[in-house]
Amino acid sequence: MMPRLVFLILILMASMVNAKLFKVSDRGLILSNTSVEHRCVLDDQSKLVWEVKLSAKGLQNTQNTYTWFDGKTGTKNGDYSHNCHWAESCNTQAYVQAIGGINLCQQTKWRLPTQAELKTLLVYGDNDLLIDQQFFPNTQLKSYWSSNQLNDHIAVDVPFYYGGSESSDKSFDAYVRLVSDAN
Repeated sequence: MMPRLVFLILILMASMVNAKLFKVSDRGLILSNTSVEHRCVLDDQSKLVWEVKLSAKGLQNTQNTYTWFDGKTGTKNGDYSHNCHWAESCNTQAYVQAIGGINLCQQTKWRLPTQAELKTLLVYGDNDLLIDQQFFPNTQLKSYWSSNQLNDHIAVDVPFYYGGSESSDKSFDAYVRLVSDAN
C-alpha cells in the first residue's frame, strides 16, 4: 500500500511541475488544443503569453530575422538588418514595437524573453527541433534572441536545436519569439 501511495504522490507532483499550455486566438480567447488557428500560447504555470510564428508573409513570418538592439546597445540598422518583411532596420526593438502596436492576442506589453524564460520552451527528446511543435509550429531550427546580454556587443540567444551556441554578436541576425506577461 505504501509504495502505491508514494507513486501516486510523485505523479501528482510531476503533473504540478509541468507547464500547462493553452492555444490563444488573436482576440485573446482560449482555443482547443486541436486548433491550428492560434496566434499565441499561454503558459498557465508561468502566466506568460508567447507569440506564435506564421508561415504567411508579413510581420510574424517565421523566416524574419532581426539584429539585437535595445535603443542603447546593439545594431539598429546594419548589414544583417534587412531580413524582415519591411526590409530595413530589422532589429529587436523595432519588432517589439510593431507587435505591441497590433495588440496581438490582446496583449500590449510584448518584450524579448529572458534566457531563462526561453529555456522553459525547450523540449529535449528524439526530435532535432527542441520545442513542442503542436503549440509552436513554424519554429526554426536556429537560435532565438533573449533580452540577456553579456556586454555592449554580445547578447545571449537560445538555440532550439542540439549543439547551438548561446551568445552572438548583436550585429548578427537571429530569430525572435516575443513574450508578454498575461493580462
